[in-house]
Amino acid sequence: MMKTMNDYRDALVRVLRRECETAERIDEAMKGKQQAFIRWHTADLQAMLEEERTLLEAMALLEKERTALVRTMSAGRGRLLSMSEIVALEPSPELEAVYRDLRAVSARIIRRNNQNRDLLQSSMSFVRRTLSFITGNFRYKLLDQKV
Repeated sequence: MMKTMNDYRDALVRVLRRECETAERIDEAMKGKQQAFIRWHTADLQAMLEEERTLLEAMALLEKERTALVRTMSAGRGRLLSMSEIVALEPSPELEAVYRDLRAVSARIIRRNNQNRDLLQSSMSFVRRTLSFITGNFRYKLLDQKV
C-alpha cells in the first residue's frame, strides 16, 4: 500500500513525541548529574553519566528515524526541508505542538549543559589552584582573579 503525506506526517509526530520523551529523560539525567557533581557523590554521578549515555544513544536512533522521514517528505522539493518548513507545509495542531515541545526541552538541555560546563570549569580551576598551593607552585595571586 502506498503511503500518503498524512501517513508520513503521522509517523513524524510519533517520532517527535518519542524524541521529546527521551529529551525530557535526558534533561532529568543531566539535572541528576548536576546535583551529584555539586554534592561530590561520585557513585551517583557515574550512574547519571551511564543513564545519560544510554539515553543519548536512543536519541541518536530516533534522530536517524526522523531524518529519514524528513528526507522522504522533502522528496521532489530539490532540497532537504527543515523541520519548521515541514511544520508549515503539513499543517497539523499535533505536529506543531510536539515540535514546539521538543524545541522547548532542547532549549532546557542546552541551558543545563552550559551550567554543567561552567560547574566543571569552576571545579577544574579550584583543583588547579589547590594543587599549585599544595605543590608550592603557587602562581595564583589575588589580583589575577577576574572580578
